[in-house]
Amino acid sequence: MPSRILVGIDGSLASRAAVSWALERARSIRTGVVLLIVADDEWGAIGDRDLGELRATAEGVALRELEFARERAGSVDVTAAIAVGAPMLVLASEASAFESVVIGTHKVGTFHGHALGSRGLQLAAVSPVPTVVVPVDASDGRSGVAVGVGGPPGWTEVVRFAMREALRLEERLMLVRAEGPTAVEEQAVLRIVWDLPEASDLSDDIVVRRSTAPPGETLAGVSRRAVLTVSGRPTAPGARGFRPLGRTNGDLLMNAGGPVVIVPFESTAERPVSVPSLVRVSASSDAGG
Repeated sequence: MPSRILVGIDGSLASRAAVSWALERARSIRTGVVLLIVADDEWGAIGDRDLGELRATAEGVALRELEFARERAGSVDVTAAIAVGAPMLVLASEASAFESVVIGTHKVGTFHGHALGSRGLQLAAVSPVPTVVVPVDASDGRSGVAVGVGGPPGWTEVVRFAMREALRLEERLMLVRAEGPTAVEEQAVLRIVWDLPEASDLSDDIVVRRSTAPPGETLAGVSRRAVLTVSGRPTAPGARGFRPLGRTNGDLLMNAGGPVVIVPFESTAERPVSVPSLVRVSASSDAGG
C-alpha cells in the first residue's frame, strides 16, 4: 500500500475540491488520506490566548471537513490533524512522509484562500513530493494526461509519473514539446520515452503535441482541457529551503485551467523543518490542547 496522501485544508470550497480529488486518487491506488489544517501563528507573534482560540477554530474546521470527507470516502481511510505554525513550512515538512500533497485554489489564473491560496506556489517550490493544485471550478469534458518532456537530466521520472497517472485514469498520454524543438532533438527525446517501462502498457495511447510558444504558456493552455497536467521541478542534492519554481512552472500554476501536479525529479535529503507534533482529530473528539 503506497504512502498516504496529505491534503492541506482551510474550510474553503477550494480545499474541498482538493479533498475530493485526493479521495478519488486514494481510492484507485488503495491508500489513505490525511487532512491537515495549519493554524497560522504569524511566526510566533500571537499570544497564548489568541493561539488557543486559533487552535479551537482549527479543531472545528478539521472536524467539519473530516465529516465531509468521510461521507464521500467509501473504502478510503480518512483522518484529520491540526498543527500550528507557518502553513507553507508545516505542509512542506509534513509532506515528506506522504506520497503526495494536495491543495486547492479558488479560481483559474490566481490563488486565493485562507491559509493556503498564494502560498501554494511556495509549497510547490519546496515540497519534496509531488504537489497537486486543484482548481475549484475545473470544468467537465476533459481528456488526457499531459506532461512536458525534455529538459534537465532526470526528467524521465516526471514522464513515468505521468504515465502511471494515465494508466490509472485510463486516459491517453500527451507528450508536450514547446518552443519549436528540432526534429533531431524531438526524435532523441521520444526514443527515451518509448523505452521507459510504462510505455508498453500504454500501447498506442501516447500522442505528441508540439508548440512554438514558451513551455509555461503551452502547458497552461493544455491544462484547460486535460484531466491532469504534469510538470517537473529539478532539485539539487543537498538543496535546502525555498527553491524557485522556474518560469515554466510559475506560468503554469498562475494560469492553470485544471488540476496540475508539480513533480520533483528526485526527493532531496533535506533536514525536516521543526514543527509542533500533529494533533489527531476524531469525529467524536473535543478540541485538542
